[in-house]
Amino acid sequence: MSAARPLITLRAIAVTATLPLLLTACGYGSEAKKEDDKANVAATDGKKLSASEVRIGYFPNLTHATALVGLQEGLIEKELNGTKIKPQSFNAGPSEIEALNGGSLDIGFIGPSPSINGYVKSKGSN
Repeated sequence: MSAARPLITLRAIAVTATLPLLLTACGYGSEAKKEDDKANVAATDGKKLSASEVRIGYFPNLTHATALVGLQEGLIEKELNGTKIKPQSFNAGPSEIEALNGGSLDIGFIGPSPSINGYVKSKGSN
């Protein structure tokens, strides 16, 4: 084995480790435009949805902290302009996909693998 091979491997690892840091530093958290602020005000000042309630599925664990905090603090209901939220917790992705495909849920917080599998099983209809 040549002496250059470990150096190339080390460089590849360094680039791979540094790339996500560079990407997160570019543009995220930049100043919002005034148009964005107007859009946020319009979303919270709008009318209720046409549905009387929205059924939301999620996993009751740390990976779905967005759903947990949004439901507990009323943030999701606020963004839906006061439409009633009916939360339902699931233990696994396949059962949540079945509920979405069966019409028992309107929205689901779910990972990429169950989402892709559900899309493929429904032949792109859901």
